[in-house]
Amino acid sequence: MTTPAHSFPLSPAMSVPWPDGHVAVLRNRPVRLGTDTAGLSRFDDDTWHIRPAHPDPHTKVGNISFLPFPEPLRRQFRAVLLATLDHPQPVEPDGRQRAASLIGIGSLPVLTADLQLFAHWMWEHSLAHISDVTEQDLAEYLSHVLRLAKSPARKADAVCAVRTLWLFRDLVPEPCRLGTGYPWQGLTANALVGLRATSGENRRPRIQDETMEPLLAWALLMVDQIGPDICAAWREYTELKLGEHPSQTAYSGPTRDRLIAYVNHCRRTGTPLPGLPGTDPLQVNYRHVQRLVGLPGDGGLSTAQQRLISGQHLPVAPDSFVGTITGQIQGRPWRDSPLAVQELPRLWRLLSGALFIVVCYLSGMRPGEVLSLRRGCRSTDEATGQLLVNGRRGKGYDRAPDAPETAEPMRPWVVVAPVHDAIALLESLHDKPYLFPAQLRRGTHRASDAHARTCDSINRAITDFASWVNENFRRADGTDPIPADLSGNLNASRFRRTLARFIVRRPRGLIAAALQYGHVDTKVTLNYAGAPDTEWLQDVAVEKLELVLEQISDDAQRLAAGEHVSGPSADEYRRRITEGADFPGRTVISPRSAARLLAGTDPQVHHGEGMTCVWRPETAACRTARLAQGQPEPGGPDESECRSACTNLAFTDRDIAHRKQALRAWEAAASDLLAPRPLRDRAAAQAERITSLVQRHEQDHTEGAPA
Repeated sequence: MTTPAHSFPLSPAMSVPWPDGHVAVLRNRPVRLGTDTAGLSRFDDDTWHIRPAHPDPHTKVGNISFLPFPEPLRRQFRAVLLATLDHPQPVEPDGRQRAASLIGIGSLPVLTADLQLFAHWMWEHSLAHISDVTEQDLAEYLSHVLRLAKSPARKADAVCAVRTLWLFRDLVPEPCRLGTGYPWQGLTANALVGLRATSGENRRPRIQDETMEPLLAWALLMVDQIGPDICAAWREYTELKLGEHPSQTAYSGPTRDRLIAYVNHCRRTGTPLPGLPGTDPLQVNYRHVQRLVGLPGDGGLSTAQQRLISGQHLPVAPDSFVGTITGQIQGRPWRDSPLAVQELPRLWRLLSGALFIVVCYLSGMRPGEVLSLRRGCRSTDEATGQLLVNGRRGKGYDRAPDAPETAEPMRPWVVVAPVHDAIALLESLHDKPYLFPAQLRRGTHRASDAHARTCDSINRAITDFASWVNENFRRADGTDPIPADLSGNLNASRFRRTLARFIVRRPRGLIAAALQYGHVDTKVTLNYAGAPDTEWLQDVAVEKLELVLEQISDDAQRLAAGEHVSGPSADEYRRRITEGADFPGRTVISPRSAARLLAGTDPQVHHGEGMTCVWRPETAACRTARLAQGQPEPGGPDESECRSACTNLAFTDRDIAHRKQALRAWEAAASDLLAPRPLRDRAAAQAERITSLVQRHEQDHTEGAPA
């Protein structure tokens, strides 16, 4: 429901009735799937629970409590806050506020705290109604705010709260209306409190390569080897607890008959009884025995039943184990013993941290977007075969919770296979609606099912995962497998900047960016506040600019030292590098300016594997090949479509050294008599082609080509 916004004085004829005490406060806000709508807060409640209306299930939102308000003013401020929930914020007189936008649910607890500050000031100054406040009162209140021991930002929030109170004056009963002119018109809230504007650019540091690469490698190892064992053990434990495990069908009848059958099974198979860890002498874990034989877990075994088991004098294990170890690291099982029941909650947290790393880092999604993913989000594009993850955009004032009546179209992310594998593992672990649920108790449904894990929770899981790896595994030299990052804690919000650096600086350089990870560079086009969100492209631009400037400097120094360049584009290579080296530089004050500077600085010289591309679209063989296949116009070289006859190619001494290494491998393959003849012939042809290329380069150098 929308209401026209007004910026003119209130007409005396306009009247708004008091809300009914039983009206639901979220009546005009969509709530998330799984929310108990019958239990939503009502107008007369002292506490309003508004979290179900927040679009992000992973975000914690504080309740709105009216108990801190002066009791005589509570009803008035209830009416004001209900209006902010019901209606879009009216337009400010200066026109800065976007029309018809609802105040975000996450902002309302802060607004409430600031209105509470104003309410207490009113009560101390004997103002019984909001409508009693005068222009002079507002001037005195501003002075009061400026004297508070609060940060300038919080003082600015207090000023904005009074302005919000004024904006909603047409939508509340008469006693709740601030009848003055627009408070402190002509100055921004920041100017009123002396707060300088700050840049909103992303200043989070990248995770260093020495930390990020092993962190990702171990996370992928969890997906492939360790995670399946943890999931299988968790499923076994859960099924045992619910009485649904296939092994429990071997036990039936009264409790005594089940226990006798169980101890006979242990004696026959040599299986020790489950034990309680840390006991000396070892004691039997009777509760786990109860689970194993399929007895309900509400009541424990009686003393006589416990004596029946202990009297068998069977060996007792040091713990209660579930599952089996099948995963391997470097050809050996990743641990020597099965998983213990008491370990499972912690191992699940560690596994969730690892799976989050894979999904978040390799997709380019924001942390909140990953935490909001629901079951069934995987798909495959039928036309292209690309793997997709379908989720909800993580920014934008107009986003709504994923309720059926407000569901917006899913936003697809193109991903690589490990992301799909990680999601499949998560879906096999539990039956909750969110991949990363706030609670993990399979087979139960509780209020927290409508929520996902918070960013703080997943950040702790990531840190704990790295610590666990370092505690349980060592490198050959005895050092930590995942070195600490000197730039700060491992935080998911740092992944996107780190991925931008990885794309630009991976071993095969910019040419390879479009191969496995190019989807992140070209398809992260989220919207924020109705405008393109360029954070990702800005991060990539900064990384590219740094790489380009370093590369130009290195290439120019090598040319000056006598490095030889051959090939059809050798002269163009030398010209571009020489001109680029003469660039005097320019101060870069933001990622936005980095993108503009990159456009005028990049010489479009791309170093690949054993070759250098001096990019010219009109003569690029890879571009011609892509267009002939009906693929989109490339923005740069595509090494997967590189042709040896392309006139864009140049070969530096570094490229030739790389080719000589490859030549030795091809020559060895060509002389391998155990290999099939077609493979030897192919290897011989490759060796002949590289030999010819090397000879031309060296001959060109000998004949005195320009250096």
